Amino acid sequence: MNHRFACNTADHTLSRRKVLGGFAGLAGAVAGGAGLFATGLSAAAAAQIKAQRKQVLFLWIDGGISQLESWDPKPNSQFGGPFRTIPTSVPGVHVSELMEHTAKQMHHLAVIRSMATKDENHSSAVARIQRGDPKNRGVAYPFFGSACAKFLGPGDSRLPPYVWVKPQSGGFRTEDAGFLGPQYGCLALGDGKAPENLLRNPALTAEVDAARNELRRKANERFARSHRSAENDANAYAYDMAAQLMVRQDLFDESKFTARDLDRYGRHDLGRHLLQARRLLEAGVTFVKVTSFHWDTHGDNFNLHQCLVP
Repeated sequence: MNHRFACNTADHTLSRRKVLGGFAGLAGAVAGGAGLFATGLSAAAAAQIKAQRKQVLFLWIDGGISQLESWDPKPNSQFGGPFRTIPTSVPGVHVSELMEHTAKQMHHLAVIRSMATKDENHSSAVARIQRGDPKNRGVAYPFFGSACAKFLGPGDSRLPPYVWVKPQSGGFRTEDAGFLGPQYGCLALGDGKAPENLLRNPALTAEVDAARNELRRKANERFARSHRSAENDANAYAYDMAAQLMVRQDLFDESKFTARDLDRYGRHDLGRHLLQARRLLEAGVTFVKVTSFHWDTHGDNFNLHQCLVP
């Protein structure tokens, strides 16, 4: 469909289809280096993106939030619900009245209202949306965070490039990496806290600990000469990552959150986890995912959204 725009800028020559196609092409590039050229992303352009040190904060509202009570309301329709729509800072764009603060920031946002998955299963669709792979491809595609860890890299911080701040349990999750290999998995921080056993046992001196680690490295190198495997690389990587996290234990000190920030972000799990994510990004982590559960609102959709959305 062709449109005439008063400003006549080049921005309007790009359709949504073209933009989304570019995203899909970038995701496809994780299949191998040649994929970069197949998608039209030159090696020079890829190097420029990496040099810009882009970082990502990815919020996953698990359940999830209803588009009709948030970004894409349908007033005066069968599915319109009880809430009004309100104008935003972008002329012509309306959102649910439950998002009055977000509406004022809409000029900073890009909302895609056509995204969907054809997967009918709740649990598998969660992974499919974060991977972007169609059904029955016969290969495990990497999650978005793993792809960013691969192509954007860890930067100079030496911290893990892909961190997941989530409720409940934590640990190093290799399954997110798919065919990229376990090294590009994510470090999950259960309840935003430091990994278990991060502190060195007080019975071990620094010298003894260094000697043990050196012995481990030599054993790994000897094993790798005849048993080269992605799992062995990931194992060595996990130890090196843990050593760097031991140096940066300050990242997990919640007492350093100011009262002002706690009030701004909210004195609840999601608020604390977002503060933790901000601290990780400021420290140089490339990709941080934050998950908020409890958004399955089938039983009492309107009342629950009135509580959850604000």
